[in-house]
Amino acid sequence: MKKSLIFDLDGTLWDTTKQIEIIWINVAKKYNININKFSIKNIMGLTNPEIISTLFNNDSNIGNLFIKECQKTENEYLSTHGGNIYINTISTIKKLSEKFNLYIVSNCQDGYIEAFLNFYHLNNYFKDYECSSRTNLSKVHNLKLLMKRNNINNSIYIGDTEKDYISAINSNNKFIWAKYGFGICKNYDNYINDISELLSIL
Repeated sequence: MKKSLIFDLDGTLWDTTKQIEIIWINVAKKYNININKFSIKNIMGLTNPEIISTLFNNDSNIGNLFIKECQKTENEYLSTHGGNIYINTISTIKKLSEKFNLYIVSNCQDGYIEAFLNFYHLNNYFKDYECSSRTNLSKVHNLKLLMKRNNINNSIYIGDTEKDYISAINSNNKFIWAKYGFGICKNYDNYINDISELLSIL
């Protein structure tokens, strides 16, 4: 039976920071909201409630409207233009799928993972995926949900932040840190400087 690898998306498989910056700043102008590149970088990988807390001081009315429009625009754009996919990602995913069952768990909106999979034609290489806006659950709970749904007992989570590490250990996963991503991790079971390094360490 194949072992399982579960991937984070942003900062692990691709980087959509530049695309999202443009989209969010343009939408913010419509709402007369002051948002900049620094603010956007700080919210990458957060759940919607966390974004509302960070940018809107828990004002859920304007926060939800703003986020909904931004995320709808993101999905439409990324599904037709893609993002900045990390070098070697596509070839590595294809090779890994021969030996492992692959999954994605990300703190993103519904439709975002689909945009990634559809644009790069990777649907056939991933068995399942889950996101925070579809379940309204934290990453650790989504990891547990996906693992239960797919009868996964022995898996590794690959992500780029300390929060990914915490989610991994709290869902009984080992953790590989994508050192090239967005965050800094003090704790990990292993790390990679390029996704292709998974082929040699696993």
